[in-house]
Amino acid sequence: MQNTLLARKLGIVGMIGGALWAVVNILEVSFDLFPPNGSGSLYVTNQILALAALTAIAVGYLGIIRGGGVEGRFGKTAVWLFVVGNGLIIVGGLLALLLRADDSPIFLVFPIGSLLMDLGALLTGIAVVRAKRWNGWQRWMPLIYAAYLLLAIEIPFIMGVFGEGGPVGLVEVIQDFGLFMVGLAVYTVAGLETAVPAPIA
Repeated sequence: MQNTLLARKLGIVGMIGGALWAVVNILEVSFDLFPPNGSGSLYVTNQILALAALTAIAVGYLGIIRGGGVEGRFGKTAVWLFVVGNGLIIVGGLLALLLRADDSPIFLVFPIGSLLMDLGALLTGIAVVRAKRWNGWQRWMPLIYAAYLLLAIEIPFIMGVFGEGGPVGLVEVIQDFGLFMVGLAVYTVAGLETAVPAPIA
């Protein structure tokens, strides 16, 4: 019961992270707040919100473990790959905010973090499907998110489809919605586990 209640809380955190990340991306495009050259209080505020969103997303993903979505070392390692990858991106974002530059070798944390995050998302999606512990749409949501991340964002980015700036706008907002739905999957599965069956009249 304790793990289930914790999973519900982590699911809420994940949903908040996905929603907040969408707000960050919308503000970034609307007011040209792209790092590292943005300036002003709105830019700083948006970067702080971005770090908070990424932290919430990483924490929310741990709900997949607590919610019983994966099993064994493979599943847990997959989730932690995503979390660690997000953590590296958070570190890079914090350094970029403090240093206001992007040409330091230390910013290798961005591609490394992105690679770990992508790999973790894909392996987590596979692990949840393989574990068969979740039923319904919840079982497929982490894999759907991973597929969108790779096919609509990462592969086109590598191919130069988005240009130098990377994906923006609706493409990223859909990704953020996917992250929200992963959090919702964790929350609703945990809710089903804690629900008390109605008495038979």
